[in-house]
Amino acid sequence: MRKVFRLMCVLLVISLLTLPVVGCAKPLTLTMTTPMDGRTFDQPQVEVRANVSDAKATVWVNDSIVTVKKYSKGGGWFSTKVDLNEGENTIKVTAARGYKKGTWKEVVDRTVTVTYSPK
Repeated sequence: MRKVFRLMCVLLVISLLTLPVVGCAKPLTLTMTTPMDGRTFDQPQVEVRANVSDAKATVWVNDSIVTVKKYSKGGGWFSTKVDLNEGENTIKVTAARGYKKGTWKEVVDRTVTVTYSPK
């Protein structure tokens, strides 16, 4: 009986020690660096740049997948050009990870509105 009790205690201690490790992944973050919301451009294209906390995340800019380049500590960044229409334009950047059974585990998006006013 003592051996069983001792074994149960050891298993309990091990499970309690591993508890903080489970689910310790950092949340997915997305930080847009350019363009700034509300800016006006006189050129028909704008560069969109952003950082994402997980370089393995899938990233879309206005529904087009972009390639994420990896930083040394697991995060990543990307840069892409977006064509602008005259007037107000909405640029939506979405990052997602953990695709299983038809749904994403984490999704983060950012939206900026810029204006194209040709010279």
